[in-house]
Amino acid sequence: MPTRESIMEALLARLAASSAFAIATRRNRGPEAMASISGPALVLTERTETYESRPGSEPRRALEVDVLLYADVGQDENAIPSASINVLLDGLDAALASDAPGTGRCTLGGLVYSAMITGEIVRGTGDISGKPMAKVPIRILIP
Repeated sequence: MPTRESIMEALLARLAASSAFAIATRRNRGPEAMASISGPALVLTERTETYESRPGSEPRRALEVDVLLYADVGQDENAIPSASINVLLDGLDAALASDAPGTGRCTLGGLVYSAMITGEIVRGTGDISGKPMAKVPIRILIP
C-alpha cells in the first residue's frame, strides 16, 4: 500500500509540471506571501482523510486535498486576471487526465486508484487587485 507521503509527492510533482509555476509547494504561506513571487504559484494542502472499512478486507482510504492557485497580472488595466487562472485550471485538468488506458482514471502512475477534481472550484477573480486565485478540491482514492 502506498504511503500518504509518496502519494502527496507524486501529486505535487504532476501538478507542478502542469504549468510554468514560479513556486509549487505543500506549505501554505497565504496570499500575502505569494505577492512577492514573480509568477503563478501552486500550493497543495491536505484537508481530510476518510476510511471505509469492510470486514475481511483492507480499508479503502480517500484523501481530500486542495490545490490553491495564485497569479498576478500586475497593474495592467487591459489584463484579465481570471484569464491567467483559467490557463492554470486547464493545466490541472490535463495533469489529471487518465493515465490508465481504458479506465478514464488518473492513477498517478499506478500509485492510487484515482486522483480527480471533485466538487466546487472557488475562485477570487482579482479584478481589483490583479491577483486572482482559485481553490480546487481533489479526491484521491487509495485501494
